[in-house]
This record gives sequence, structure tokens and C-alpha cells, in this order.
Amino acid sequence: MTRRVVLWTTSTAILVAVLLGVLTLTGLRFFTVSSPSMGTVAPVGTLVVAKSAASYAVGDIVTYERSGRSYTHRIVATDPDGSFVTKGDLNAAADALPVTTDLIVGRAVWIAPGLGWLFQALPWLAIGAVAVYLFSLWHRFDHSWQWVIRISGWTLVVTAVAVWLRPWVNLVMLASGPAETGGGALMHVVNSGLFPLDVLGTRLVSGQDTVAHVTYQDARGYYSLTPTLALYWWQQLWLYLLCLIPTGLAFLIRKPETAAPARAIEEEAAAPEPEPLTPTEQAGLRRRRVLTIATIVVAVLVSVALTVVGVTSAALTVKVTNPAAKAGTRTYFTCANAMNSTAIPRPYLAWAMGATATTTTNQTDLSGNGHTGRYSTAATTSTSIGCLRDTPARSVTFAGNKCLYINANYVASTPQVFSIEAWFRTSTTSNGNIIVFGDRTGVADPNHDRKIYLDKDGRIVFGVYPGAVKIVYTAAGKSYADNNWHHVVGTLSSAGLSLYVDGALAMTDPTVTTAQDFAGYWKVGCGALGGWRNAATDESGSTANDYSGPTYFTGQLQYAAVYTVAMTAAQVKEHYLAGAN
Repeated sequence: MTRRVVLWTTSTAILVAVLLGVLTLTGLRFFTVSSPSMGTVAPVGTLVVAKSAASYAVGDIVTYERSGRSYTHRIVATDPDGSFVTKGDLNAAADALPVTTDLIVGRAVWIAPGLGWLFQALPWLAIGAVAVYLFSLWHRFDHSWQWVIRISGWTLVVTAVAVWLRPWVNLVMLASGPAETGGGALMHVVNSGLFPLDVLGTRLVSGQDTVAHVTYQDARGYYSLTPTLALYWWQQLWLYLLCLIPTGLAFLIRKPETAAPARAIEEEAAAPEPEPLTPTEQAGLRRRRVLTIATIVVAVLVSVALTVVGVTSAALTVKVTNPAAKAGTRTYFTCANAMNSTAIPRPYLAWAMGATATTTTNQTDLSGNGHTGRYSTAATTSTSIGCLRDTPARSVTFAGNKCLYINANYVASTPQVFSIEAWFRTSTTSNGNIIVFGDRTGVADPNHDRKIYLDKDGRIVFGVYPGAVKIVYTAAGKSYADNNWHHVVGTLSSAGLSLYVDGALAMTDPTVTTAQDFAGYWKVGCGALGGWRNAATDESGSTANDYSGPTYFTGQLQYAAVYTVAMTAAQVKEHYLAGAN
């Protein structure tokens, strides 16, 4: 028996090694995800199978290696030199260094959430199973005890590997900081285990994240967050049944029947017949058996139930001691913090665009300068937001007919040094102005300048009009009408015209240092666009280059602001991180 087991184990190991070798020769590489950076697309414990490709494009999920470590991230942009910008879906910013083609192992051709845990555990489970089996063959154990050893040992091996890898329950905190309203702390957490968790009423499956507002504070001054398991009833049932398997197998163990020696048979024949059990004794024996089985089953069920309904071991704590503008891992933890009257740079005007409003309701100015805004039509709010930690968690839907403008504040002159900023989300290309300066409160502007919009290909365009249209824009091949939230900043100064998107510089033109000078209104979501151009078009005057889309924006907008200074690249990044994951 021992020789057969060793032969079977060795043959299986060789077969698996040969199979993996053949797959590797075909260009396939296997990786297990160990960080939550890809969110629900590839949560922790995902098996990623990558294969080399002739070319890679924006949107591809690739695995690349640097300094002996492998990373599986998404390509979000292409640099002019042919290298790629990569980013984890949950990361606040793109990877620090560009990724060249020679670093890329391959494109992800198969992503299997959860299977990576088994891929990691399999060698140890196999070693443990063989060790337990060989130990059970010790000659001192009879047949029944052999199977008791095996079932108990295999269960212990599975438990030990699970405790070591921790695949079932885990919660990772990505960032923390003080809550803007209501006191307490904000914790940005992600579920990195297989079991779903309940985080203050929000159910998170593997890879999902949320920002939890924690108000419970212990005696040491720490804010504590302890999630619970959030299994559905049928999931709990399967968990009970799984845990009962070893118990069920134990009841199947029987001592094998063997041929008795002739002398034993003669002695048994000569022995007097035992007196049969009385009905009362038989009933008592059955009750004891049922009671024993029921006790074991109930003990297993109770232990599992205590695990399911009790708190998990994935508790998190955080202590907030810094001022609101310096807490956590970022300069500003919310967009409101970044745009308030004490922030650097201080805004000229800042509108949150999250409160319910009508045509008669003003939009509060966060800058403290009293530049209140007003909506041209009733404002409809949306729960989709770009600034994930701000409250209320709402944006304003601009349905192609809405304008938000400075109410009763007619500006006598416009700045030649400025920055304009907004968070937007849309699925419409050739879209209207996100933010603009014009001399009317609607769209019939004889003069219009200092604007950001999307062209026919969904590329973001920022421009001014110092006697002619001057624009900078995002790179070709990437449409920002992708129904995702994006942060955009345009700046003008003696250093030139610059456009930043999602915290990174998209394009700059140092030859453009002035804009048109006229009196007017700062507006969001509307404004004339006649005579302006699509991205990457020349100034020949051909109408084929002209922007021909609407004058009103369609989509959601949140946290728009104007500054009378040119924001630095570092300040733009700080504002982007204030709202991003």
C-alpha cells in the first residue's frame, strides 16, 4: 500500500510539472494577485494568466516585472516615446514609472477571482495530505484508527493552510482621515477576502471598496471599525454542510470483517447465547446513539454560527490627531477641504454642486468670497460622484439644457493668470462647455474665452482666445466620454497654457501667455462654442476643423472652481487625490 501511494503521488507531481511546463512553453505565465489595487476586476487571491502579445493598447490589463516584483495593472495612457502609463483601478494615481514593452510579461488572457488562493495552497495541501497518509500507515494503527487519523489530519492541514494564507476574511484600509461633518473619522477600506463583509451597513464582496464614516471611539482615542460577515442564508447553509463533511465521514468508518480462526469459531459456538436486550434497553441504546450524533452536529453548527454572526478578526483602528487639512495620507482628504477659504491656493469661487437646488436656489460659494451661483433650470442631483469622501455624496446632472453662473456678480475684468477646475462624468462626445468665461448668463455669448470642453472624439480641450483660438488637449486614442469620473484643470500664466487631467499634465503650450480681455460671467455647463476647434487641428480657418457640437454640457458635474493663480503640478495632484480613491 505504501509503495502504491508513493508511486501515485510521484506520478501526479511529475504530470502537473510537465503540464505547467508545456503551458509555459506556449507563452502562458501564472500569477496570483496579492494586493487590492485592481478592485473587483482582480481582487486579492485572483489567478491571472498572462500571455505575451505583439502590441498593447490603452485599456489592456497587463502584467509587468520591475526590480524582481510583478505587477498586474491596467494601461491608461501611452507616452510619446512608446512606453505605457499603468494604474491599478483602485489606486489614486498612475504608477510612478513608465512601463516599456520589454518589462511587460503579457496581457491578461484569463482572470479567475479566488482561484489564486487554491493555486498558492495546493502544494502545501498536497504535502500535508501525503504526510498524514504515510503517518496513518504506522503498524500500530488498525483499519478504523487509520481513517480517524486521516480525516482528522487532513482537516487539520486544510485549517492550518487557511490560517496561514487567510483567504476567507480580510479588510484592508487604503486611507484615513477626519470626517468633514459629524465628527469621527473616514476610512477608505476594501474587502480583500473571499467572504462578503458588512461595513457599517454596506455589503462588500471581494474587491469592493467603500468610505466608512466611523464615529465609535475607544478609551485610547482610537476610532474602531469592525466588520461582520455578510453571508446570505444559502451561503451559510453551504458553510454548515462543508464543516460537517469530516463529521459525516467519521460515521462511515467501519471495522473490516475478517475470517475468524477455526478455534474462535468453535469457542463462539460453544458459548451460551447472550440474552437479548429488552425493548427498554434497545430504546435507550438508540437514544444514546442519536444523542451522540446530535451533540456532535450541534457543536459543529454552533461553532460555525458563532463565526458567521460574530465579529471578524479584520478590525481596523485609526487615530485622528492632525488638523483636517493635514490628516491622513493626503494634503486634502476631501474636495471641499481643497477648495475652502483657507486652502492654498485659495479659490476665487468654488461650487460643490451637490445640494438639491431649483431655479430660485443659489449655489453656495465655498471660497468665502460670496460668489454665489444660480442654476438656469432646476438642478437634478445624482448619487454618482467624483469626490468619493465628500458629503453629501451627490453631483448635479446637466441634461444638455442647464447653466450654473455667478449670480449678480458681473466681473469688470478678467484675469490673465488663472486656473479653472472641475470633476466631470459623461458618455457624450462632442460635449458642451464644462467651465467657461462669457459675457452672458446663457449660451449666446458674443465674447467667450477660458474654456474646457470635449471634442468629437471625446478628447478634453482647454483654450483661450487672445485674438485667435489657442488650445491644448489630451492625447489621441483615449476618449474621456467613458462614463467614468475625471478631474480636469486648465491654467494660464507667463509659463504658458497647460492642461491637467486626473492629476497629470496632458499638454502645455509655453507660447500662449494671454487671453481675451472683457467683462463677463464665470459659468459651468454652458456657453458659446462657435469658432472653436477639435483637438489637434490647425488654425487654417477651414470649417472642417471646427467644433460642431452642442453648447450645453450633458453629464454630471461636481466641485468646479476658479483661481486667480496658476496652480502648480503638485497642487493639481493634491486636488485630484482629494477626490480620487
